[in-house]
Amino acid sequence: MTDLPVRHFQGRDGVDLAYREVGEGRPLVLIHGYFSTATVNWIRYGHAAELAARGHRVIMPDLRAHGDSGKPHDPAAYPPDVLADDGFALLDALGLTDYDLGGYSLGARTVVRMLARGATPAARSSPGWALTASSTPAAAAPTSGTS
Repeated sequence: MTDLPVRHFQGRDGVDLAYREVGEGRPLVLIHGYFSTATVNWIRYGHAAELAARGHRVIMPDLRAHGDSGKPHDPAAYPPDVLADDGFALLDALGLTDYDLGGYSLGARTVVRMLARGATPAARSSPGWALTASSTPAAAAPTSGTS
């Protein structure tokens, strides 16, 4: 399953950004970690396939300057919160208003910034939290033994 087709959308500043998706059902946007890609964090080791099998449409962008997304050389292309802006651009491009949101490492930071700026996923996940197959806000609950 590592050969999912690459799809594209535009960041709010016009940078070409890539994403992959698998499955049908409730949209779940998963944002990968620092120096990684959607393929490495979510596809290669079967996480996306497992979530898709549980009834999710798993949407996995490659962050700006990562994977198949644009890698502008101009420092002006990396203002504060640009990754959150890119996350909102993906939601807009796909017309998502009812979705779940999760991230790992830099992806978790991006999720937190999106939440702080008004993202309204039904469920969210970041380090120390578990996202269950349920689509209610109560589905995100602390996991024990994590820091």
